[in-house]
Parts: sequence; structure tokens; C-alpha cells
Amino acid sequence: MKYQLQPESAVLDNDGLTISAGWTIVYNVDAKGEFIQTTYQYLPIGVGLPANAYLEAPKSVKDNQAIIHDGQQWTYPKDLRGTKIYSIETGAETTLQEVGEIPDGYTDLKPASEFDSWDGKKWQFDKNKQHQYEINQASTKKNQLLAEATTQISYLQDAVDSQIASEQESHLLSEWKKYRVLVNRIDIEQVPNIEWPNQPK
Repeated sequence: MKYQLQPESAVLDNDGLTISAGWTIVYNVDAKGEFIQTTYQYLPIGVGLPANAYLEAPKSVKDNQAIIHDGQQWTYPKDLRGTKIYSIETGAETTLQEVGEIPDGYTDLKPASEFDSWDGKKWQFDKNKQHQYEINQASTKKNQLLAEATTQISYLQDAVDSQIASEQESHLLSEWKKYRVLVNRIDIEQVPNIEWPNQPK
């Protein structure tokens, strides 16, 4: 034929080396084997395919599938990357970054509150978790109030010990001491039914 209207196609032997130079379609993957693009590649005689490239075409997949070459063949695992998932231990949110199923210890079901616990199938409101949270909050508040009272008592006690306290300061010292006793007596286990004493003014 006088004219060659189509480019010469490369021919490879059983060892993957080119025995007839020409062009071929190759399917390229990244370092993890995930398909990235299809390209035309010119292959001179004696060379093989470039790294991370294959002659066999993968099949088309759905949006929730990936195309991965495992070194032997194309595979089509589930692809949920970008999905929000939640730790069944803590409820903490993260974003799925890897190809494949949701990993053990996570679910794509979002807890309704910070006090939910995983029952093996779904989130359930956990009264014990809520109560423990309230106890921790009450403990923090109690410690803060005791620290404030101790600071006030220290200052006022210095004034009394130095015999320079005013009548008002002497009265406040007594009131702050009473207040500190009342705060210290509070049983944080009784939260939320706690009546916090008013600070002296």
C-alpha cells in the first residue's frame, strides 16, 4: 500500500519486550496501583512497557468503585473515600481516606448526641454517659469555686493576722470560710440536682 493511514501498532513477545516497534494503548496506575489515565505509548524494539502501565484494559465501574491493579490483574474494590465515618468507641468523626470498606471500629451512621453509645447495630442514648459528663463538669466547677474561696480567704486572713482588717473584711473572712465549707460538702454525684451556694459579696 502506498500510504500508511494508521500508525504502526507495537507487538510484544511473551516476555513483554517489543519485537515490532509502534504505538499501543496503555493503562497507567499510580504507586498504589490505582488507575489514573489511558495514554498512547510508542515502544521501540527491545523495550517493554513503562513502569506502572498495563496493556489489558480495565472495565468500567460505578461511582462507588475504584479501579486497582494488584500486579496480577484489575480489581474493583468499593470506594467510599470522602465519606464521613464515626468511631463506635468515641463517636469522633473522621473522613475515610482509603479505598475499601469502612474499617472495623467505625460506622457511617452519625450519633445523634455526644452521649450516644454504639450497641452493635446503631447508636443509643446513654444516660450513664451523660451522667458521667455532668459529674465531671460539676467536679470542675467545685474545684474552681474552692480555689476562688481559698484565694479570698488567704487575702482576708492576712489582713486579720496583721491586725489591719476592717470590720467588713473580718465579716467577709467568716462568710468566705462558711462558703468554702458549703462548697466542699457538695456531693457531685447528685448532679444535676445540686444547689450551689452563693458567693459572699
